[in-house]
Amino acid sequence: PLKKASGGGFCIADKALALSIKDEILKKNSSAINIMSGDSKTSELFRGLRCHVQDLLEEKISSQDYKSMQLGLSHSLGRYKLKFSSDKVDTMVIQAVGLLDELDKEINTYAMRVKEWYGWHFPELQGLVGDNATYAKLVLKCGIRTNYRS
Repeated sequence: PLKKASGGGFCIADKALALSIKDEILKKNSSAINIMSGDSKTSELFRGLRCHVQDLLEEKISSQDYKSMQLGLSHSLGRYKLKFSSDKVDTMVIQAVGLLDELDKEINTYAMRVKEWYGWHFPELQGLVGDNATYAKLVLKCGIRTNYRS
């Protein structure tokens, strides 16, 4: 069984892992062990370790081996984060539909603005042309009202 050292404990970056370890230790050893996770001190400790790990391990690991370890870890994390998930596909579809709705809303806003501004110059055109795209093309091509005759 684990013996509790005075003032000692563990720092674990992942909260879920910390809770799981704490539960397992309590099952096997009835005394509580101090496990810190998710607080500012733990985050600062891990940040310092990440910044200085090469200096701390320079006698044990060569610079080339350290770079290889970094690359391998980066690839593993990338693969882990990019694993297929149906939730991700659903999220992309939901975001695409939301984007289409947002684009429709923006296009309608701009079309209303064009009709409102050009309506001061040629108000009858709104009654003649119902489609927003056709209206905008006519305004762009013809410009002033007298050009509509030709």
